[in-house]
Amino acid sequence: MNIDDGDIFIGEFTNGAICSVQTSFVTVGNYPGLEARVYGSEGALICRLVEEFGICQSLKGAKPDDVEFKDIEVPAEFFPPGGTSEEPWPQLFYSNLISNLLTEIIDGGPENQGSFEDGAWVQEVINAVEQSHRQRAWVDLPLDASKA
Repeated sequence: MNIDDGDIFIGEFTNGAICSVQTSFVTVGNYPGLEARVYGSEGALICRLVEEFGICQSLKGAKPDDVEFKDIEVPAEFFPPGGTSEEPWPQLFYSNLISNLLTEIIDGGPENQGSFEDGAWVQEVINAVEQSHRQRAWVDLPLDASKA
């Protein structure tokens, strides 16, 4: 790949919890991948979506008194039937999308991996990160269109 791409941003939730999100194609030990960390008064989580040592994703957690993060098993409901974290990431990703689509069709409900509204919200977060970078200041969500 001819990509020189990597980013990280810090966010603060209304309740005071903070998070950092990093994506990269070039960071040593983390490419291509996504890492999200969420810190709150009751503990912290680290979610890594990157293939390492035959595992395509990992989830770790810590309580306030812990000195180290501990592995947390990714719940079975986040996998397609028979899926595990030991599958290659592209296979697991597309298997899960297909499984989810079939479940939505069969059950006739609103279950899906992301609606247009979800996609629009993700784009707004991306736009806020860019705006924050350019203004060198914190930016509130939802964005105020008049300040863009």
